[in-house]
Amino acid sequence: MQTITRRSFTRIAAAAAATISSRDVMAAAAKTSAAFRFAYLTDPHIQPERGAADGMNMCIAAINALTPRPDFVLTGGDLIMDALDVGADRIRQQWRLVDECFKHLELPAHHAIGNHDVGGWSAKSIVMPGDADYGKKVFSDRYGQGRTYRSFDHSGWHFIILDSIGQDPVTRDYRGWVDDEQLAWLKADLETTGRLTPIVVLTHIPFYSIWHQHLLGPQTLPGAKGLIGNAHLFRKLFDGYQLKLVLSGHGHIVERIQLGSVTHIQGGAVSGMWWKGPVHGMPEGYSVIECRTDGTFDFDYRAYGWKARAA
Repeated sequence: MQTITRRSFTRIAAAAAATISSRDVMAAAAKTSAAFRFAYLTDPHIQPERGAADGMNMCIAAINALTPRPDFVLTGGDLIMDALDVGADRIRQQWRLVDECFKHLELPAHHAIGNHDVGGWSAKSIVMPGDADYGKKVFSDRYGQGRTYRSFDHSGWHFIILDSIGQDPVTRDYRGWVDDEQLAWLKADLETTGRLTPIVVLTHIPFYSIWHQHLLGPQTLPGAKGLIGNAHLFRKLFDGYQLKLVLSGHGHIVERIQLGSVTHIQGGAVSGMWWKGPVHGMPEGYSVIECRTDGTFDFDYRAYGWKARAA
């Protein structure tokens, strides 16, 4: 297991700071037109191998160095490399590394759960129902504020964090799905939000993706893993509300889809191709999003300078 010392983090931070571009200086001058900004990172897949913790710390250092500083950070799931089909010792080792990395983040953070953050929801599972590391409890206790979905308000915008990881009732494997209990909660949450408030939704598994459909074929079946299988229900729920942006991860690509007035963005990956290098030429990175009082926003994906290491 990697040990992250103050000296090593300082070295990583210095390297990351060198990658911050003059865009931040220009952004500072334009701050008056933006209500606030936040950083979005997804799919870090932290593990002991391939220097993943060093890479995560380099990304965190780059975010800490942003000027003007974001108000908070959103993460889009898959914080750890995998809990689906590994043993309890491996699961706990990965979560300890996540804990060590996030100690260096100087901003508040709100986290969505990813499929790899769920213990044992796999046909090859080693941890079983009844084990302490099974299911979603480890994530919810550690990084979900006791839950796997919730909402919060910030500077006139409403943020909804969804749990898009369902479980197939037959195979017990994970699938892209939002259960009925969460849908009822979402309906009630929207009713208290109001019709004029701009909304951001955060989900690990996307609602839509041209790339996933190209790679995997139709993804609307109940057992689909690449997309949320009951995504059609959400369009109806959000009718009449000011949904502006849906952020997701899962695919490790940057993809932007405009459906009417709603923008769906997959936010790349901190880990790239699971710390093996870029994904289709897209470097390891994070995003900066600026939200304005009129309900508009800007999205900027940024590399943080990571170079893949040998296995």
